[in-house]
Amino acid sequence: MDEQELNRKILTSLMENGRKSIRKVAKDIDVSPSTVSKHLEEMKENGVIKKFKPAIDYEKLGYDMTAVTKIQAKGSEITDIVERLKNEGSLTHVYEITGEFDILVIGKFNSREGMNREIKRMLNFSAVERADTSIVLNVEKEDSCLEIDS
Repeated sequence: MDEQELNRKILTSLMENGRKSIRKVAKDIDVSPSTVSKHLEEMKENGVIKKFKPAIDYEKLGYDMTAVTKIQAKGSEITDIVERLKNEGSLTHVYEITGEFDILVIGKFNSREGMNREIKRMLNFSAVERADTSIVLNVEKEDSCLEIDS
């Protein structure tokens, strides 16, 4: 098995359970624990693995409102808006996108007031020309783990 295939297998095993021991990952993919450990360190150093964190059910914590906002901005100020949005704790995703809008933002909120306050704050940025916000009615799938082809 080549290096990329091995890395994918390690990652796939960890995506099933991020708390899985190195020994268990090694057993799952039939390699030595030292091989898994070495590859994990390399993937961390190379930025493939950014960090380990729990998958959280935000609704169970009271964050049951999700808003998706598309922002049309003055072209020269897109980067500035994105930098400001990246630091907002209630926003889970900030993307620069193509098409009619320039930025796509997804946020989680525990109250209508908090959501309203954040949306209004974004709309008050002087570089925002237009925005379109949708409220999520029902979550059918919400998972940041992608199936990695082996």
